[in-house]
Amino acid sequence: MKSDSVRRGVQTATASRKPGSSPGLGKVARMPGYGRRSALRRRSQSSQGDRQGQERQRHAQVVGWSIGVGLMSLVALGLVFGLWLRPRSRAAKNLPGPARSARVESKFKAPTESEALAAVKKALALHDPAEVDGLIRRGPMTAPEVVAFLEAMPAKDGEIKNYRWLGGIDKNGLSLEGVQVTFAGQDQPRGRLAILTPDSNGVWKLDFAAFARWVKPSWESLLEQQAESAVIRVFATQDNYFNGPFRDEREWAAYKLASPDTEAILVGYCKLGSAQHRAMELLWQRGDTAIARVTLEIRRLAETPGAVRAERCQFEIARVLAEDWVLADKPLDGRNP
Repeated sequence: MKSDSVRRGVQTATASRKPGSSPGLGKVARMPGYGRRSALRRRSQSSQGDRQGQERQRHAQVVGWSIGVGLMSLVALGLVFGLWLRPRSRAAKNLPGPARSARVESKFKAPTESEALAAVKKALALHDPAEVDGLIRRGPMTAPEVVAFLEAMPAKDGEIKNYRWLGGIDKNGLSLEGVQVTFAGQDQPRGRLAILTPDSNGVWKLDFAAFARWVKPSWESLLEQQAESAVIRVFATQDNYFNGPFRDEREWAAYKLASPDTEAILVGYCKLGSAQHRAMELLWQRGDTAIARVTLEIRRLAETPGAVRAERCQFEIARVLAEDWVLADKPLDGRNP
């Protein structure tokens, strides 16, 4: 904010005497008792006592006013804070169900914070492929690939700096427990999301495809070698970039897609009213955040003679596989609306 300038008026008084003349005092009345030292001393002592009394009185008044103003300010602040807090407390108590982190009903007990942290730490410390299946849900990766990824992780992300328990982050009808893993990267701190989910025996295991943000094929193959399609795990947000073959916003819905594993920003499109469009809009149904994690299958539009070519970053969303990065038995866009 710019402070208002303050202008002070200065008036200059013009002396009435002539230049070079000595200042005149005018008539000065003779003070009664002038020249009588005893009377002057008594009067001076009396005046000094009066001044001290007046100063003490003024000091007491100032202190009293200060205390009064302070008490009134505290009371006013208390009333204002109470009025501010009341509607927010009421709103917090009456939040609609979907806005809260509702848990999926499960026959298995969710791990405690200490249990979840211990499970993630143990899984990430693995070096023996034979122990992988006991702690990790491998998904499309083999046990040796899992161990190789873990061993290469310090060079890529840095040493693990912190584990933070997120609690239940259930999605896709699955019971999920989240742990944020922070790395001390060389350029800037990096992070990965460790998601635990129970197997058929109730053993909570790390979903490794979600942790590794597994994509197929690689980002290099998709972006540099122009692969026709890919399965990607990305952050998504609603967008309004309509261009090329996707220029008609009455036909397409647009979403910005980003990953920590590439600097490229993609734009994914799906037909308005399609199963993919309905599934994508479910990501923001709870209104928790403008950015959502999602697993997608994307593809390039087939080129036809005379048609406008899509840009390098533009893809059609062929399937919405999962809300978040853990796959369920059935794709998200294959469920009944």
